[in-house]
Amino acid sequence: MLQIIIIIAAVFLIGWLAAWMLAQKPVTNAQQLIQQHRYADAITAAKDDPLHRAEALKLLGRFDEAIASYRQSNDPAAREGIALSLAHLGRHLDEAKRLMEETIALHPQIMEFQALGLSYIQLKRGERDDALRIYNDNVELLETRFRDDYTDPDPLLAETLVMFAALSDAAGDASRASVLRAKAAQWAPGSVWSGMVSA
Repeated sequence: MLQIIIIIAAVFLIGWLAAWMLAQKPVTNAQQLIQQHRYADAITAAKDDPLHRAEALKLLGRFDEAIASYRQSNDPAAREGIALSLAHLGRHLDEAKRLMEETIALHPQIMEFQALGLSYIQLKRGERDDALRIYNDNVELLETRFRDDYTDPDPLLAETLVMFAALSDAAGDASRASVLRAKAAQWAPGSVWSGMVSA
């Protein structure tokens, strides 16, 4: 009987510890505020988290400030954030391309999203043929991602949807571009991306 009590107590303790550890998963207050579409509040909450501060700034279209915040982060995603922010501004596009290519080579993540980012930068650089070649190589994977994997509205994916729309437009698919922009606006209301629905 004592052994059964010890086993039950051990199972309970292990379960409690597992639940406690999962509860400690680093979801920051800034992330929660972004998901609630409270981007300005997220900027304030992320004063000690330059990556999430930059993401919130970018959602408000404050790209120069986002770049400065990204530069304070050691996270590899920050380099990608700088590259895309430069592309949105239409400035230093050589640096943007270099940063994106380096990030893809050194820190591959969701390759079709990174390829989309690179093709977006190339489109901004006027390298339409190269941009469309990369886009066409990845368009089916992008469609699959948003059809099967990323179906829940996420403000942090609105930028990807906007870039997807820009490349769809360049590829001559205005209908897809319109749907993607509308989804971006729905996923990130009040953001810079929501203002691009009629673009």
